[in-house]
Amino acid sequence: MNIMPIAYGFTARRLLTEEDGQVVLPWALVLVIGFFGMMGLVTDVGRAFVARSQLQNAANSAALAAAGRIYSSQSSNDAYHVAVNYSASSGDQNALTVGSVTTSVYTGCVSFLLPSGTTCKATTVKNAVQVVESTAIRNYFMPIFLGSNTTNISVAATAATQGTASGGFNVAIIVDATASMVNTTDSNCSTGPASRFNCALTAIQGMLGKMRPCDGSGSACTPDNSSFRVSLFAFPNVTTATRPDNYGCSGAIPTHEHYTLPRAGLSGYANLTYNGHESTYQVTLPNTGNADAYGFVSDYYSTSTKNSLDPGSELVKAIGGAAGCAPMNSQGGESTYYAGILYAAQNALTAAKAQYPSSQNVLILLSDGEAQAPSSSFPPSGSTPSPSSAGYAVVTNSSSNHSTNLAGSALGSYPDWHDQCQQAIVAGQAATAAGTRVIAIAYGAEKSGCTASGGGYDSTLVATGKNVAFTLSNLGPCETMENIASSMDTDFFSDYTQSGTDSTCQATGTKAVHLSDDMLAIAASFTSPRLLPNDLFLFGVSGTQ
Repeated sequence: MNIMPIAYGFTARRLLTEEDGQVVLPWALVLVIGFFGMMGLVTDVGRAFVARSQLQNAANSAALAAAGRIYSSQSSNDAYHVAVNYSASSGDQNALTVGSVTTSVYTGCVSFLLPSGTTCKATTVKNAVQVVESTAIRNYFMPIFLGSNTTNISVAATAATQGTASGGFNVAIIVDATASMVNTTDSNCSTGPASRFNCALTAIQGMLGKMRPCDGSGSACTPDNSSFRVSLFAFPNVTTATRPDNYGCSGAIPTHEHYTLPRAGLSGYANLTYNGHESTYQVTLPNTGNADAYGFVSDYYSTSTKNSLDPGSELVKAIGGAAGCAPMNSQGGESTYYAGILYAAQNALTAAKAQYPSSQNVLILLSDGEAQAPSSSFPPSGSTPSPSSAGYAVVTNSSSNHSTNLAGSALGSYPDWHDQCQQAIVAGQAATAAGTRVIAIAYGAEKSGCTASGGGYDSTLVATGKNVAFTLSNLGPCETMENIASSMDTDFFSDYTQSGTDSTCQATGTKAVHLSDDMLAIAASFTSPRLLPNDLFLFGVSGTQ
């Protein structure tokens, strides 16, 4: 017979009923209390872990949202306000019920996001944002055992733009190479005193250094598989025969021509010939090197060296990014007139969009905005453009009306040497209406400069849909550049610190002040925000509670 259950039951009863067994009862209570205590601690700790995870997700969301506005100076839509709006605090987009949440936002500069050779100490730009979310959650069991009524939780998330490109872009860069840019020195240039023209080229280098066209997977980077296709335009236009001097590294100066006047709304960019003289605005032309059919290239970035430009690219040579190679040269030559080049660049972008239907078009104009070219800067009387197109027959430029109207259009209508600033505004707005994001960078835009020398005048207000109101009496370079931009908040930039001018032209929507910082802000706007390690040193940190 099996007597083990009887013996076991007898032993258990003795422990519970006999005097010796009563010693075990306190230990049993200790074990029961300990068990429930552990369960309570696990419950409180588990709630803390869940709260921390939720808080971290909210901080990540807030930081990523704020990174897209890091360059904004709009008081209601800058990095701080966007971060708070998407924070875990009560009433915000990611509000949590874990307790009262405090959100702190800090903006600063991370050096590795800058172009090679640039440090945060040498720039005023802040390119990263950190969001700290803090709360204290109530404990239910810990006070019994540890005397702790709350658990303090604090998490951080750091983010910046300059992640992956948020889509395929066709980017037409227009740089002002007229006399006012070439012959004026900027002592506040990021590289030290230099002509405004060379400062502009250096800033373009910095921007392209942050616009990586391909992912570096090993396949050749071509316009067909890249995120960025870039074409460089400069005005005044130069003869087609001397265009290679822009990137030939010899320092030779290309021969400038009278302004050509392309028709708006063409399906592509084409050089124009006036009386046998062919000239071009485009530095990167079709079918040269790795260009696509309309002169957009993706070979400017070196896949073998991180964050550097490829010295073998014609585009890089033209902007001075190849060591020992003289950059694009200009002798100034003509005064500023940029309505024609805006139409030329937009026509090229229209063609690129047709070739890459899923891409986005961007036009970047960098100029002082002083459109005041004399009639002598335009084709002479009797010139016939080729290829000819409807409405563009013979140029008239007689001493009686000082006009460059083609087919006898009214004074002030494109193309004409009257109302040059208004014509540029109309051209910029036409590009925006066609779906292009137009970015205007005013570089030392002075208080005046919209009246042509030698008799030109502002006769007719032809601009509509203005970003900033103006009248004939106060239209100047700053207002012109403001109205060329698609948006005052995100697409107008200004470097008014340029030495040697009376510029007071300030951008109200962007924080960047210096030209190099403007370009970095523009490059960042093409990319999706990304999270960064929280232990990165943020130089020049500012915090807002």
